[in-house]
Amino acid sequence: MSSRVPQIVALGVLGLLAASGCASDPGRGVKAEACVSWADLSDPQAAFDEADAVIIGRSSASTTVTNMYGLDAAVHDVEVLQVLKGDLADTEAIAATPETCTTGAPYPSGDPLNADEDLLLFLTQPAGGTPWSTVTPLDGAQPAPKDGSLPFEVTATPGG
Repeated sequence: MSSRVPQIVALGVLGLLAASGCASDPGRGVKAEACVSWADLSDPQAAFDEADAVIIGRSSASTTVTNMYGLDAAVHDVEVLQVLKGDLADTEAIAATPETCTTGAPYPSGDPLNADEDLLLFLTQPAGGTPWSTVTPLDGAQPAPKDGSLPFEVTATPGG
């Protein structure tokens, strides 16, 4: 039994050494990417309830990026047309949350904030040096309804 302990320790050390090869090393040009499993917020009411802020906005082309989950996320200046939940300035820097661990990352289906039309945005508040960002890569932005109707019930007042 005691002869197995060194073998187990040796295997553990080898496992740690192998795992360390996946870590980020900017000097060697290796970046670690976090694989995120996103909550399903395809129901607009669930997205509204989960978001820290919800707005109707007009996005401009991305001019900068921020690091999110080991990927370069596009940051857009967004003109805030209407605040439905939360407290935002008239213009905000908003990052399009990237999809992770997918072919074509960060935006296999295109940058959701790169739109010619007004957008309904479900946002997560800034944290860790990042700006406001969409709640998920798939459910954080959608075209704003042209008729002014909303696909959810507003259950909080702007600023709250």
